[in-house]
Amino acid sequence: MLVVAATSVARADPRPEACLAELDARHVAYRRATRPGIAIGVEILGPLGGVQLQADDQPLVIDCSLAVSLVEASRYFAAIAVDRAHFVSAYARRNVHGTNIPSKHSYGLAIDISSFSGADFTLRVDRDYESGLGDEMDCIGDPTTREAAALKTLQCELVRSGLFHLVLSPDYDEFHRDHFHLEALPWRDRAALRSSLPAIH
Repeated sequence: MLVVAATSVARADPRPEACLAELDARHVAYRRATRPGIAIGVEILGPLGGVQLQADDQPLVIDCSLAVSLVEASRYFAAIAVDRAHFVSAYARRNVHGTNIPSKHSYGLAIDISSFSGADFTLRVDRDYESGLGDEMDCIGDPTTREAAALKTLQCELVRSGLFHLVLSPDYDEFHRDHFHLEALPWRDRAALRSSLPAIH
């Protein structure tokens, strides 16, 4: 079932301490991390809301604002029985492709997830995502496989959750053909934990 985003709540406290308190309240294991460009750096040491985010060659170092969004979004992963997600990029100092504009990865505000796994399955974006599905009235459309339906449902929930500024998929362009790009606003710019507006996608 598609979960509709909650309406916007009272203005978030813009102080870094308030963001870290949100992680503490959700029992997230982390330690502070200092990286160039990251305003409120944290290294995640355990699951985010029951979902373990893993990479082959890097720890999960991100901005606290993205960490809060990911732990809140874990309910959408859990709804399709996902308890692990493999990311191919989180913090990385680089520009948006073809420009001189720093990517939000440079600030720890973006993560690229290539696959989602449960006890006996793995959903790979490059293999299982079906492009061109859905419209403004029906986000999911008519996927032809269970795997495609699960990925499209997850994408729609993340877009509508109000937790992310951008949710990019293979439908966006060729540079996102094998992952979901999830991007949060800086903590100081968040009017509320959840926006009443859907993500750009």
